[in-house]
Amino acid sequence: MNAPPTNHVELFRYLRSVVDTTEQSRDPYPKFVLVEAYWHLGRIIVETEQAGTERADYGIHLIELLSQRLTESFGKGYSLPNMWRFKQFYLAYPILSNKGRELPDLRQHLRTELVWSHYRLLMQIKNLQERAFYMQQAADERWTVKLLQKLVRSRYYYQAALGQDQLLATTKKVVTATNPSHRLTSAQPQSLRTQVANLKKTLLERYVGYAFVAQRQFISSDGQDKWIDLVFFHLLLQRFVLVQFAEHNPANSASFAQLVDAYFSKQPPTISKPPVGLLVNNEGTVRLTTVSFESGLPADESALLPLTAAP
Repeated sequence: MNAPPTNHVELFRYLRSVVDTTEQSRDPYPKFVLVEAYWHLGRIIVETEQAGTERADYGIHLIELLSQRLTESFGKGYSLPNMWRFKQFYLAYPILSNKGRELPDLRQHLRTELVWSHYRLLMQIKNLQERAFYMQQAADERWTVKLLQKLVRSRYYYQAALGQDQLLATTKKVVTATNPSHRLTSAQPQSLRTQVANLKKTLLERYVGYAFVAQRQFISSDGQDKWIDLVFFHLLLQRFVLVQFAEHNPANSASFAQLVDAYFSKQPPTISKPPVGLLVNNEGTVRLTTVSFESGLPADESALLPLTAAP
């Protein structure tokens, strides 16, 4: 798509051809076709402003005029506030137009799985790396607009990093299925390594909101170095979830409770809620462990954890 004409009448005809093409498209990603049209509308506004005149009010006048003409032809989707958003969208993703030569394919730069509402959220993020992270994660994991908004507001990008350079590549799954009703591990005898691998896979793929943090994470408790088999961060609970494999007896329960308390004292200060622990025995039965000053979890939080009744 080449640079647009600058005459107002010709410019409107050009914009209308862009929108008409969008409305009639049979693209496999029909909603992304609208995203492309909106980006081009923003590009045309910016390029016309830059080439048209030095008057300070020219851009405002241009957007008002185009909004009026497009609204008359296509409806409220081209209101004045939306026209400003299209301009902001282009400025947030200023893919070079090469001074009038053919534009690069937007689909090589943006994700076709996302819709305009996703991009409206993304373009408000100032940090370019953070914006790119959310765009890729939202597309790869099929995040809804509501979930993306929740994760951005909870500063998931910063919480997921936790100061570890490699973690961003591992925080992939935020599934929205309800909790399956089955044991977390097989009832058949398995090695600890196999149990850990299988449970990690199960939580990431079949449960809601788990982001992987570490495996066999060491922590000091009562002057002794101990480890936690698996550590996750739960995006909806806004808590760390610690998983330990051990038989359900008083000694193991007390030892794990000390680990949960110790982890709380060392977790990043940006995470205000204390961690919870899941003690898993060989049969895959799970018992909840909370920090010493919590007597349990509210029912809505417990529902997000894979808890099973004690045998």
